[in-house]
Amino acid sequence: MIVTTARKGAEELAPKAAMFAEKVQGRFIVRKEDSVDELIERFQDNVLVVGKEKVTLYHQHQKEPFFYHPNSAMFRVKQFLRTNYDPLVETAGLTKGMYFLDCTLGLASDSLVAQVAVGNTGKVVGLEANPYLSCLVDYGLKNWHEGSKEMLEAMRAIEVIHTSHQDYLSQLSDNSFDVVYFDPMFEQHLSHSTGIKGLKLFACHDDLNKQVIKEALRVAKRRVVLKDHWQSKRFEKFGFTIIRRQHSAFHYAYIVK
Repeated sequence: MIVTTARKGAEELAPKAAMFAEKVQGRFIVRKEDSVDELIERFQDNVLVVGKEKVTLYHQHQKEPFFYHPNSAMFRVKQFLRTNYDPLVETAGLTKGMYFLDCTLGLASDSLVAQVAVGNTGKVVGLEANPYLSCLVDYGLKNWHEGSKEMLEAMRAIEVIHTSHQDYLSQLSDNSFDVVYFDPMFEQHLSHSTGIKGLKLFACHDDLNKQVIKEALRVAKRRVVLKDHWQSKRFEKFGFTIIRRQHSAFHYAYIVK
């Protein structure tokens, strides 16, 4: 990983870029006049560009960059605050004060809605196996400044941990969280999905297995919840009860403890 600054204000941004380089165990390079494409060509590596407001990750084999944005979560939070309904919150049975473990954090969209639902007396922990995504999403949650007071407070409250869910679950005691949640990469391709295009080459593609589900059921006090494509075979394979959503590409499902 090559870490550099945006061209504008490069000198001022250098300490911030050096901090990111240390976090992702990358190599800090002074930007000068090089374009991102030129840096990728020269170093044959991914490039992280640190700007004043935004940190952007460029994969050497993909043109579309990745940067943190709450995407559809902003709309979902607004809807939930107005109606007190969200399909994940309903499926998971989330209420104030509950503890929610997101084993596949990604852009933290589901974690954000969950944190709003459990409130400041509850807790959301998000696990991300990729160190680059973990770093960028954690930074984004802590520094995003558009949205309602409730949403911004929820963003700051989410705890992001760089680890695999297999390792983390195995270290937890029984009944550590009320709900354990999985949103693995879909086995089916969603051609219309724009929110995760820049994410795919960095995301962890580890599939679920019986041991992981067994550990999740041990750790969960109330439910294990799965979000997956409506055609996914994981629902039946692991014994989830599906909440079918008409005209939706994905469903939520659960196993009651």
